[in-house]
Formats: sequence, structure tokens, C-alpha cells
Amino acid sequence: MLWKRRTERCAGAALALRDRCACYGELLREGGRARLVNADKISLPDGVVSRGHLVDGAALGAFLRRKLAFRWGRLPFAVGIPSADCIFQLFSLPAADLEEARASMAWGFSDYFPFDFGEALFDLCEAAAPAGARLSLVGAACAKAQVVPFLESLRGSRGRVFAAEPQIVASTRAFASVIAAERFLLVMAREGSLHCAFVSEGSGLVFRSVALPAEEFAWNSQMCSEINRTLDYVSENFGGTAPPVYIAKDASAPAALPFGNLRAAAREIDFDGVCPAALVPPADPGWYDVVGLLLRFAHED
Repeated sequence: MLWKRRTERCAGAALALRDRCACYGELLREGGRARLVNADKISLPDGVVSRGHLVDGAALGAFLRRKLAFRWGRLPFAVGIPSADCIFQLFSLPAADLEEARASMAWGFSDYFPFDFGEALFDLCEAAAPAGARLSLVGAACAKAQVVPFLESLRGSRGRVFAAEPQIVASTRAFASVIAAERFLLVMAREGSLHCAFVSEGSGLVFRSVALPAEEFAWNSQMCSEINRTLDYVSENFGGTAPPVYIAKDASAPAALPFGNLRAAAREIDFDGVCPAALVPPADPGWYDVVGLLLRFAHED
């Protein structure tokens, strides 16, 4: 691919991690429109990411810093953290606002996550709640053990980490930009993991990542079970009718998808077929994780 000359119109860059490669792209703003440029897929060395988990964060960060140093310039970049390394919780707190809720987590963190406050990276966002109710929150956390060495090794004198977030959140942002339904359940199967995200009124409220069996012939049964389990959780916590299920078309997903056994209407969605053509890299499908990260920059000044 031809590399576009960087100008002030390049808003930022994104880096998404997969088991065998890292995907990199930049967002170019031109005439009021956004375009994905300088897309590149970088093969990863063995032993740094496995089954959707960071295994050697420091080595991975140093490797990618060397590979990407000449491209970064002074662009801010967003990094996708493997979803399987992240834990999500939906809960309520008697806090007045989001900042007060973040501060209070220092005392009750282990009530919601399986590690101590000092051992984790975390963030909160507000979820929809009835007027007068306690503050409803979606919390995301990951252990520092591999993620912090990865981010510290990745940073260079010229690169600036603008944001780091779970890749399931970035992927959901990308699909939410093209799905018209007010509430839906998005399902993605990629590289041995199943990812489910419930979206309501533009906000992601439930995120789940589950490892699939090593034997692909067993995927359909577990996929169906996990999707239905997520639908049950959504029904119990948010009420209403079952949301439609959108199953992302992906080269690494099983050929036969479990539509018939789901307790909700389901359809397959091809992101490359509905995404604006300017955000699809040529001849390389399935970059919705990168697009979702780049959308963080789409409206930045």
C-alpha cells in the first residue's frame, strides 16, 4: 500500500492486537471526511500473545516500538488491549457523580474485581438508570502485570499513547456506528474467543469474552449457549424484549452460525459491507477493531 504523507490532517493512529499479528492504521481527515490510511498488518513473534491473552507484554511492546517507530511521528495513538485480559462489571454505587464513584473504588475494588486496587488498571462509565436511582456504572479492569510493561515498552520518545481500551469496546464502537437498532447484542468470534456486547441507546452496557474450545467442531454449541446466557443476563438486568443479535462475519468464525438455537432474532453482519468504503483497508477484511479505535479521533480538534 502507498504510504500517505503525514499532514496536520492525520488525527491519530490505532494499534489492535491479535494472536498472530498486530494491525496498525491511521485516520486521515480530508474535506470533512475520515479515511483509513497507512494500514499495515505486522506478524508477531511466538510467545507474546496466546489465545487472546498477553503472555510477554514487555517483549511485545519493545518489538512493536521498533517496528512502528518510523511511522509514529508525533501522532497520538490508541491501543487495543486483548479483551480476554479485561473484566467487566455492572454495578451501582451511592455516589453523586462519576468522579466520586472512581474515588470510592479505592476502598471497595476487590468487591467487584478479582485483584487488589493497586494491582489493576481500571475505568468506569455511567450506565442508564431510572431517575432518583443510585449511580449505575459499567466498570472495566485488567491486571497490571502484563499490560503495564506492554504500554511502557511500547512508548518511545516520539510516540504518545492517547488511550488504551479493551478491543471489545473498540469493536463495539465500530459496529454501533453502522447498526441502526436502538438496542442490540453484538457477537464476535475471533481467534478462539467469543465476544458479546449489549448496546442500548448508543452505550455499551454489557461486555463478555469467553474462550472457545480448541476443537472448532465444538464452537457452535458453546457459542449458542454463551449467547443465550448473555441474553438472559440482559433480560434480568434491563428488561424489555430480547434484543436482536448481530453476529459479525469474520474469517476466523465457524462457517455454520447458531441462528436456529438462539432465543432472539439473529442475523449475520459483514462490517466491510456496511462500513464507509474510506474506512476499509483494501483486500484485508475484518478491521473493525482498528476502525473502532480510530473513531476515538474522528471528532477531535
